[in-house]
Amino acid sequence: MNRWVFDHAYAMMEEFNMNRSDAFRQAYLVWDLVDALGQGIAVFEYEKKDGSLRKAKGTLCKGVSDGYDAYEYKEKDKENRDCYPKLDIKYWDLDREAFRNFSVARVVMIHGVVIKSAPAGQKLDKIEPQNDQNDLIEFV
Repeated sequence: MNRWVFDHAYAMMEEFNMNRSDAFRQAYLVWDLVDALGQGIAVFEYEKKDGSLRKAKGTLCKGVSDGYDAYEYKEKDKENRDCYPKLDIKYWDLDREAFRNFSVARVVMIHGVVIKSAPAGQKLDKIEPQNDQNDLIEFV
């Protein structure tokens, strides 16, 4: 198994009082989502703090959005890190053209992923997910 999944599952058990089975199921779902964000555009759904659901279209890939490509990341102080992993995942929101985050415990579903491959000269964020098996990976 993956160390990332173990760390996040145990952190959710501690932080959100989740049982072991639910925590590991949720950690695997989020691991798949983070992997999808790194491959292209992921369409997913999560519960916001106010209880409403948000369907998001985001990425962590270079070459997808001009705003993301131009962003310069500056890491904060490493000394104040906790022993548990951060339970918020940051991603580049293609609708808002800004970074947003979600809690690993609040991810509901991954609708699909557009793999990073676009026609020459066209940005991926301008392409809508289609039901072409070569471009879209469905998650059930």
